[in-house]
Amino acid sequence: MTFAEQVPGLTLHGGAGHLRPDEPRALEEWDGFTFIPAGTAPDLAAAQRWVNELAPDESG
Repeated sequence: MTFAEQVPGLTLHGGAGHLRPDEPRALEEWDGFTFIPAGTAPDLAAAQRWVNELAPDESG
């Protein structure tokens, strides 16, 4: 299971990510109960890079 699949509501890899990809994104982290603010990203690509850096190593 990917990190995005483990976090409810995470839509950076689907949903409406294609809308306005050059606009800033709010970054949030799941604390086990709710999403908490974690910062901002200048655009969708930067937000996706941030999420991928958080993803656990799935290679084993």
